[in-house]
Amino acid sequence: MSMLEAAGKSAAGDADEAVYHLIRRAIFSGLLRPGLKLREPQLARVLNVSRERVRKALHRLAHEKWLDAIPNRGTFIPVPTVEELHAIYDARKILELGIARQVAARSRLLAVDRLADHVRREARAALDGDRSLAFKLSAEFHSLLVALTGNPFLVEMHHGLMLRSSLHFSLFAPATVHDCTSPNCAGPHEHQAIAQAIAEGNAARAGKLMARHLDALESLLSLRRQKFDFLDVEEAFARLAGQAPDDAGEQHAGHAHLLSTEV
Repeated sequence: MSMLEAAGKSAAGDADEAVYHLIRRAIFSGLLRPGLKLREPQLARVLNVSRERVRKALHRLAHEKWLDAIPNRGTFIPVPTVEELHAIYDARKILELGIARQVAARSRLLAVDRLADHVRREARAALDGDRSLAFKLSAEFHSLLVALTGNPFLVEMHHGLMLRSSLHFSLFAPATVHDCTSPNCAGPHEHQAIAQAIAEGNAARAGKLMARHLDALESLLSLRRQKFDFLDVEEAFARLAGQAPDDAGEQHAGHAHLLSTEV
């Protein structure tokens, strides 16, 4: 599968969307060091696209809070703080515990089977060892749960929280999917029990499991486990493309470009 296909079927044939999704995937991968400056010329060369196309993607990602844009300095991978983490999880608990109970209480009226389908996709990604996809799906489980309420105000509030929450997760969760699916780690595997409680209409259990899950995630991410395998931009995109990184100083002339053509 090409990198363009990996960016998602909806992005195929739309180069702006493809560049956006590729850079977003790199952020989610946890391969890029917090505080790293993303330079337009380098990204344009690595992705084989114009600087204007990269600029648009960076602006969009900064607007969505995935990147930090600092006037006269550039665009950077954020450096989220522990204080921000605690504030985010305080807000998430207020929202998500009530939401889990509400959806469970109304489970017979809602399409809660979508949660079970989603959990199966998470399990498949974990089995495949795809950290980026598994953690992306993990965030989307919580968003799907909120969407089931049908309340646009809750969806909007939760979306803003999840943007930064997912960034903390991608940067500071364990380096491999399998490290985050053991009984001693708060990982996507806990979603199955939450989904089951909701499907059974057990509101009290759903709320209790969600509280335990969010508490454990907050504690896990508070550890700020140091990663020593951060990559530079070229190495990160080569890793995502399933290619071996080039030797230092070499360009990607010997490889198929991540995006085959500039359109």
